Amino acid sequence: MSNIKSYSGEIAAPLADYRTRAQDEAKNCRPPQDAVTLDRHESELKSLAEQWINNEQHLYLTEVTDASRAVSEASQKLAQHEIQIDQLLRDDSVFSAVDTELANDRGRITKVIETRLRAELELRHFRVRNNITSQAVYPESKLWHIGVLAILGLIEVVVNAFFYENSQGLLGGLTVALGIAFVNMGSALGLGFGFRYKNLASPDKRVVGWSCLIVFVLVAILCNSLFASFRSEYQLVVDPSEFDQVSHAFKKAWPEALLIFKLKPKFQDHWSFILFGVGLILSFWAFQKGYTFDDKYPDHGRLDRAHREAADREQQEQQLAQMKIRELLHHRKAAVQDAIQQSSTQISMLARRAADLNHARQQLERQAQQIESHFKMVLDAYRQANLAVRVVPAPQYFSEPCQLGAKIDVTPGDVPLQHLADMQQRVKDTSDRFRDSLNAKLRELQENSAHVLTKTIKEYWSDVQQEAGRAMADSVHYLKPAQA
Repeated sequence: MSNIKSYSGEIAAPLADYRTRAQDEAKNCRPPQDAVTLDRHESELKSLAEQWINNEQHLYLTEVTDASRAVSEASQKLAQHEIQIDQLLRDDSVFSAVDTELANDRGRITKVIETRLRAELELRHFRVRNNITSQAVYPESKLWHIGVLAILGLIEVVVNAFFYENSQGLLGGLTVALGIAFVNMGSALGLGFGFRYKNLASPDKRVVGWSCLIVFVLVAILCNSLFASFRSEYQLVVDPSEFDQVSHAFKKAWPEALLIFKLKPKFQDHWSFILFGVGLILSFWAFQKGYTFDDKYPDHGRLDRAHREAADREQQEQQLAQMKIRELLHHRKAAVQDAIQQSSTQISMLARRAADLNHARQQLERQAQQIESHFKMVLDAYRQANLAVRVVPAPQYFSEPCQLGAKIDVTPGDVPLQHLADMQQRVKDTSDRFRDSLNAKLRELQENSAHVLTKTIKEYWSDVQQEAGRAMADSVHYLKPAQA
């Protein structure tokens, strides 16, 4: 890029300085009366003005060169544009391109659909075998489901810590409370989870489920009665760190706990009765949490989640494939639309380049006129200042106008301007020649896109579904039958 800058008053700026120089020269009787050429200050001023004229001419020629280059580039782009248009008009590979794109993903999509079909087959088989007509119901977040139970367990630990407070204070009671909460709520949770088997069709599984309920009721009553009876005995232990003393207290509380089944509970005080009631309530709550930890039919929730995940994956693959096809079709239509708009863009660029060149020509003329005007003004001021001081006649050339040797030439821009106008016309003619054909091609692509998105995609999914179904049927004997 050129470092030459345009003139902005640099000649007129040192006007006062030139007056001072002229006065100093006149004081020394210079220039002499018989001088026939400009003195050194006048020559310097003239040289400076001619340099600025040459700079402006150079800037103009640079713009002329850029305009000529723009014509050459536009000619090349026009030739490429015509080739591109010809290729677009001849291209009828939309359907084959769509088929190729779909074929690239066919294997993966078939596997995904086959996985979904297998999951659906296992789920349906399980539902039919167990006479299930309702949808699977299970918590979306098992962590939150158990988290609520953990909070309740913490509450039980805190409450029991006060109940089991002894000579060691709350610390000893806390240790016992942790063990009680773990046994009480842990067993209830596990038995509640096993109680779900009573919903299955298999008699053996149903027996297991109902057995879990019976065991839970017995264990919940016995454990909470034992813990309530053990409370009174534990508070009498002198040294809770001695295992023998704690074991003796526990053995002593055991017969008292069994009295609950004779409806003759032997609680030492009302705090033990409250402990029994609170523990029993929390046991039933933990049992309910275990029962609802997953669907009430064992394996139903697992199979349903597997089917949902497979269906979601299939949906994602469908959306991804459709997005790829839409992008492919959009790219084809965008190429035609770009070909239609490209002529207008090229014409606008050429017109802007011609306007820039005309502006550069006018700028050159204005700048040259301003430079010459400033040169004459400073030269006249210099001579007048010299005449105001000198006492001898001035040289003869003082009365003659000084002409600058550098001249501007705007004719180099004539040819590029004509070429720019001719190129605009060529681009316009090309646009007019292909406009109808490109619009027809765009309408054809839009119709093909509608056909692909409504019919071709639908047929493709149907074929892939059938292929996945056949693949699953061929290997279905490898599947393990769902357990009732």
